[in-house]
Amino acid sequence: MHISFVIFNIIVLVIIAVSAFFLGRYVKKANEKESPDAKNTTPYEDCLAHNEKIYNYGTFTDARDGETYRTIQIGDQIWMAENLRFKAKDSYAPDNEESNVKKFGRLYTWTSALDIPPEFSEQSPAKDIEMYRKMKDPNYQGIAPEGWHIPSNKEWEQLLSHLSEKSNGRELRSTCFWLEPGYDSFGFFALPAGYRFDNGTFNHFGRRARFWSKDEYGKSNAFRLGLTDNSIDIEGVYRSDAISIRCVKNV
Repeated sequence: MHISFVIFNIIVLVIIAVSAFFLGRYVKKANEKESPDAKNTTPYEDCLAHNEKIYNYGTFTDARDGETYRTIQIGDQIWMAENLRFKAKDSYAPDNEESNVKKFGRLYTWTSALDIPPEFSEQSPAKDIEMYRKMKDPNYQGIAPEGWHIPSNKEWEQLLSHLSEKSNGRELRSTCFWLEPGYDSFGFFALPAGYRFDNGTFNHFGRRARFWSKDEYGKSNAFRLGLTDNSIDIEGVYRSDAISIRCVKNV
């Protein structure tokens, strides 16, 4: 066998071996990151204590159940810096564990969030003109406490206007729980509570956050603000999904 052919084969084998080694390392790292065991190790208590030192949080107590929430002013808006915990029909504990509610709040269907009949999960509230007109009020309360309301797309967009031009949401994500910790630049303290589909399955606890908008998106969808480890957007989801609520103060 010609010696150059042997050398060529050796070089090819070396290239294959090196490529396989680096590919294996890449796959291993990717799997470790996606593994349920891969966690942000920053304790919740440390994360919260850090924020309370640098942000001028206010407080608000919901007269309905005595729950007290941190509040934060961002620009001209005042937001709750925690997810709503009020227990209502068609609301659920994140990841189906009641122990998660204190930190992550509850998950609500859109009709529960807007405090309207469940039949409107698949038809426009415009069917009930009186109710529909009430919902168009900028301060329409929904299931929020007195003096607060479920944000509209316009109000979410106003919040997002404070983020950097190419932001992936890091300014809103907390420094704890997320695989890719956020900066939490404003004290908003967004936590990845995940969400629940109407078939009863819970998804992406510890990975994603979704917050309702009061605005419709077609006949069976509504808008939501969504956060992942590397993205932020406002898109439509099924109204029958159960996701988080962040309340904004009436103006």
